[in-house]
Amino acid sequence: MKAELISTGTELLLGQTLNTNAYYLSQKLTTLGINVYYHTTVGDNPERLETALEQALQRSDLVITTGGLGPTLDDLTKDTVCKVMGLERELHEESLIWVQGFFAKLGRDMPENNLRQAYFPQGSRIIPNRLGTAPGAIVEKGEKIVIILPGPPFEMQPMFEETVESFLQEKVQVTPETTLHKVYRVFGMAESAVEEALGEVLTTPEGVSIALLAKQAEIHVRVAAHAQTALAAEQLLAGLTPKIESKLGDAIFGIDAEDMASSVGKLLRATKLSLVTAESCTGGLIGGAVTAVAGSSDYYHGGYVTYTNGLKKRLLGVERATLTKWGAVSAETAREMASGARLRTGADIAVAVTGIAGPDGGSPEKPVGLVFVGLATPDDVLAYRYNFFGDRQAIRALTVNGALNRVRLYLLDKAREAN
Repeated sequence: MKAELISTGTELLLGQTLNTNAYYLSQKLTTLGINVYYHTTVGDNPERLETALEQALQRSDLVITTGGLGPTLDDLTKDTVCKVMGLERELHEESLIWVQGFFAKLGRDMPENNLRQAYFPQGSRIIPNRLGTAPGAIVEKGEKIVIILPGPPFEMQPMFEETVESFLQEKVQVTPETTLHKVYRVFGMAESAVEEALGEVLTTPEGVSIALLAKQAEIHVRVAAHAQTALAAEQLLAGLTPKIESKLGDAIFGIDAEDMASSVGKLLRATKLSLVTAESCTGGLIGGAVTAVAGSSDYYHGGYVTYTNGLKKRLLGVERATLTKWGAVSAETAREMASGARLRTGADIAVAVTGIAGPDGGSPEKPVGLVFVGLATPDDVLAYRYNFFGDRQAIRALTVNGALNRVRLYLLDKAREAN
């Protein structure tokens, strides 16, 4: 099955909104064994959308559209699908009741324009939207399938997973070959260093390919195995796993969807240790990453955001003399921040960060990107120096991963000692 994605919205073309839908859907379709051949982005223009849809149906078996399902006049997707596929619009009573009920729960009358959201191409299979007022639809005609989904990712993704995914699983014909993927997530090594460390592993057996992908705060080693059966592909991946892990060692912090915070959380739970955070330049991002993991209350005590020297002194007990002599961005301050957070909360481990995220505030002695990570444990209080690069966002993202990675490495050592 050949697939094409059409993303609608002038805001995408202007760069005002990042097109995360195409990224998400491409991953999902690839996992299902569906080849994505084209991505098309179209503004809120009926003629251009009609042309894009006509071209897509000529060259692809499956077309998924995102966006253009709202109640306003520039929401054109369903009308355009009707026109291109030669279908009439029809009212779906259950969708009308749902949209009316959505507004009733908010204590508001439904605007007349929202009635548009209950009309669909004739014969559509409706995709419920439990988080918004724009249901989607699956439209089949002949050998072609068009799936219409809303633009907001928080609505679109559950709709795909709850309805579309199972529909496509039934539709995809079993082929004599299959491709499986595995992604090793690496921190603390440059892309070139990862390539050098892997060495001969990159000379893969037939049916396997390895690609290195540089992300904002990590490196991905993406392995694809292509074989006659899923079992054979799994065996190819399994054969490479020990080789890759032996070459990269503890630099691998996660596999596939496991991010740094999830990895740290798993280790904290396994070792029955607790964590507290003390942040300056990241402004709470570390705590946010930790608590984004479901169940983090089992091991996370909380965190301090001490952006000023005054709060570093009052809340964490950083000595005035330390700040005067060494400055806020220093190994000494990072250690005292971590030690103070641990003593004040009773957590087993405290991690602290202080640095210069930029774009201003750097100097020859302390340039933008200089970050110190403090780590206080039952064994010691240590500080680590990093010189990160990139813009403010990149430096802060690297700092989050750098701090959590220090916690992870400590926990790995403790787990090995226990065994």
